[in-house]
Amino acid sequence: MAIDRTFQAVAEIVTDAVVSADSRGSIIYVNKGGERLFGWDAQQLAGRPVTVLLPERFHDSARRGLLRYITIEPAEAFGNVLELIALHKDGHEFPIELSLARWDDGAGRYFTAIVRDVTERKRRDEELRAINAQLEVTNQELETFSYSVSHDLRAPIRAIDGFSAILEQDYAEKLDSRGRDCLNRVRAAAQRMYTLIDALLTLSRVTREEMRRDVIDLSALARSVATELQRTHPDRKVDFVIAPGIIGVGDGSLVRVALENLIGNSWKFTGRLAKARIEFGAVDRNGSTVYYVRDNGAGFDMAYVDKLFGAFQRLHTAEEFPGTGIGLPTVQRIVRRHGGTVWAEAEINEGATFWFTLAPPVTSETAPLQYAMRGPQ
Repeated sequence: MAIDRTFQAVAEIVTDAVVSADSRGSIIYVNKGGERLFGWDAQQLAGRPVTVLLPERFHDSARRGLLRYITIEPAEAFGNVLELIALHKDGHEFPIELSLARWDDGAGRYFTAIVRDVTERKRRDEELRAINAQLEVTNQELETFSYSVSHDLRAPIRAIDGFSAILEQDYAEKLDSRGRDCLNRVRAAAQRMYTLIDALLTLSRVTREEMRRDVIDLSALARSVATELQRTHPDRKVDFVIAPGIIGVGDGSLVRVALENLIGNSWKFTGRLAKARIEFGAVDRNGSTVYYVRDNGAGFDMAYVDKLFGAFQRLHTAEEFPGTGIGLPTVQRIVRRHGGTVWAEAEINEGATFWFTLAPPVTSETAPLQYAMRGPQ
């Protein structure tokens, strides 16, 4: 058959290869891009089977695929994209991606393939996979090292604190005021170090532990955290406002750790207020559920917001508010493991709001059904 002139004019300026064949698989047209890609002149390919463009080991499967393609319904035939191995005239093989379209005229049925060389893309993908694999190994080694070091440090720190306690109890009267002050400083430093080690171990476990994905009642988790804080600090009066029925998908134990850190931070930074208020809720933004923990506490300067999620980075001194600087990095790791993001908004002395997402998003239509089927976690 004669190739339509309009089609041919367009095909000749396309950089990708364009190859057309009849229902028997015989080539009837190849554009300039096809000549460059496969190394053949169009005249050399005319009338030859399309399998000449593929390694011999794929010929039988290509013929079966072509037979199926020319007999299926037009709707199924539209927009098929395949990844194959092609054969250059000089004998070297290379990966291709092709899109197929089928068309009919009075003389018969034909198909056209738009073919693209994806060698460079495959090379980049392979490099990226290798880099990611190496990063994964490095991260695992770092996490193992962090866990081992933190675990091994517990014994000597415990010994320092224990023997310091003995000195304080049994020999305090033999020390002058300066000696007792130095001993107190040693004990306080040992206890801070022990707290830091525990925080590092928690951070390591967050990364190392296998994740589950369940439907969880985040409102119930938030209420549980609030109840525990109030139980352990009965002298404080804090107004907790926890929205009911907030559902999420994730690992219940990890999400609880995140809420313990976020709500615990709000509890800490509202500690100097006579009327403290801590909220937990969720909003819908562009079809995704965004959760938040909000308080009316000390807040912080947004100029330093980038430091919030760095390990040991603190925006307040230990004298103002105690802490390890590990809580928010732990939250960030948990949220990232769930495929979400976490960010903060605040104003000095006007409180702070921490926002976070979990993936996949839970919609109001599907969450109640999932929750009813699985029950609270």
